[in-house]
Amino acid sequence: MYEKYTAPLGVGFMVQPGHHYGPSVDGYEYSPWGTYHFADRDGVGVDRSRATGTGFAGQYPKPWAEVYESPETCPDELLLFFHHVPYGHVLHSGDTVIQHIYDTHFAGVAEVEEARRVWAGLAGLMGAARHARVAERYEEQLRGAREWRDHINTYFFRKSGVPDARGRRIH
Repeated sequence: MYEKYTAPLGVGFMVQPGHHYGPSVDGYEYSPWGTYHFADRDGVGVDRSRATGTGFAGQYPKPWAEVYESPETCPDELLLFFHHVPYGHVLHSGDTVIQHIYDTHFAGVAEVEEARRVWAGLAGLMGAARHARVAERYEEQLRGAREWRDHINTYFFRKSGVPDARGRRIH
């Protein structure tokens, strides 16, 4: 669940500097530790290819260096770590990068809501204090998931100008 609403497609840190709790899309982007996503109006990701980027992809042994070198062969879950691609880049899944970002953040919230619902149904099968403590943690996780969804989706909607294909509200 957590990855779905924090770091899609290997994009890297988008957390509050110092304590790493909560979203801050540009939190480390302009710091000495930064440059994790290079998001601009045209796309997102860091070009680490040998051909046009930092060359980092070439530090891996064969066959991985060749796999990571090209956006077409790079696994989706690492794409934005190794490549800067347009928001409309089509992933192996068939979704665009921007739609994947939106969908995973909405899905992360839905999965936490479902886990919370399942947990609520287990009341009475254990001590009340234990059940209540875990229920509190699910509430906190849901609050965090919603915060991440809203911050990240809003950021990328405003950068890209591309609306959610499913018509969900993004601020």
